[in-house]
Amino acid sequence: MSFLTRLSNGWELAKISFVTINKNRSLLLFPVISVISLVLVLATFIGGTFFFVGDEIGAMLDNDQYGNIMGYGLVFLYYLINFFIIVFFNAALIHCAVKTLNDEETSLSDGVSFAFSRIDKILGWSVLSATVGTLLQVLHNAGKLGEFVASLIGVAWSILTFFVVPVLIYEDKGVIESVKESGRLMKEKWGESLAANVSFGFFHFLGFLAALGAGFLLAQVSVVLGIVAGVAIVFFVSTVISAAQTVFVAAVYNHVTGAPIGNFDGDTLDSVFITK
Repeated sequence: MSFLTRLSNGWELAKISFVTINKNRSLLLFPVISVISLVLVLATFIGGTFFFVGDEIGAMLDNDQYGNIMGYGLVFLYYLINFFIIVFFNAALIHCAVKTLNDEETSLSDGVSFAFSRIDKILGWSVLSATVGTLLQVLHNAGKLGEFVASLIGVAWSILTFFVVPVLIYEDKGVIESVKESGRLMKEKWGESLAANVSFGFFHFLGFLAALGAGFLLAQVSVVLGIVAGVAIVFFVSTVISAAQTVFVAAVYNHVTGAPIGNFDGDTLDSVFITK
């Protein structure tokens, strides 16, 4: 398959994802709430750390043994909280996206209620993700070779766990079994290499250019207005694209499991992956 064909397929898949969102705009609420929650958690996490540890945190982290343990402990805790929030709202969004693809009615409360019903699985997956993330951070801090190895493992982990969230929330499997099933689906259906041929990155770039242009023009009137407008456009574009990417994951999962895929085309979805 040529590069231009893959680019065309990626463009079509991205557009269909946006069309699906337009059918149910409540899907956009999930990434918005997720981002707001992450910002609040970050502020609380930083404030809470200094509240309990205070000025002693610098001395603790300077201690080679105790500092490393405490530092990576904080990294793990931060990853755990962030992964939990992200996975929770991704699970809710995937559930609503699947219902939309099935041409069923759904809502914000429907998605949140479903995610709460899978809270134990979401927590388990968050713990495993935080553990892997922390170990990759340890490798990353071990020098150039560690950075290289961490990058390779990170890419492999992303591919292996592509289907984990939908498998976890829809199938009667534990966390480890869901990871194995995700890897099996990848290998059985298309092989082990995931082609990055969906044009969401290009839409991100267009959104950045729009934000830059609007910010520059409005800055001629007011610098503050220009900054606010630019940030607002970036946030809006990021929200839409985040929701669209999750809809895309839901469509791919439905496709491999034989469920309805809405306006998506099965052959085009197959083109997202490259067989070895």
